[in-house]
Amino acid sequence: MTAILGLSAYYHDSADAFSSTGRSSRPRRKSASPARKHDAGFPLNAAHWCLKGGGLPLEKLAHVAFYDKPLVKFERLFETTLEYAPRGFGVVSQGDALWISDRLWMSERIGKDLGWEGKVLFGDHHESHAASAFYPSPYEEAAILTMDGVGEWATSSVGLGRGNAST
Repeated sequence: MTAILGLSAYYHDSADAFSSTGRSSRPRRKSASPARKHDAGFPLNAAHWCLKGGGLPLEKLAHVAFYDKPLVKFERLFETTLEYAPRGFGVVSQGDALWISDRLWMSERIGKDLGWEGKVLFGDHHESHAASAFYPSPYEEAAILTMDGVGEWATSSVGLGRGNAST
């Protein structure tokens, strides 16, 4: 059995999803603090709920996956700031400390917060949206459209889900 815990955290609306052996997927759960709307905290309680529901201890997971690629997102933020230089430097200096001290070290942070000693996989933001809709769906094949304020660079994408793969 291949078991994967997917994480969305540290931005807004933290959540987890659990999948094992193909397309069976546990429902997504909101963060550890359901009373807080748009909670960005690490969804530890939701992760435990997903693993318990899947009957799997943390150490039996094959993978832990994060919903975007922090280095690519940082590149976008930095390049966008340079386009608005010198006005944009004030915005960068406010966010630099957060990115340098925290967000660029996402593997280590997730490992610490979850207690995970394995490798953390990072997916494309829009592919993560597409996967969260397609894999738990009853369809063997589907066109997938994602539209979002922004991912790493893209604001929308089109793809095809087929079986347990997507393109």
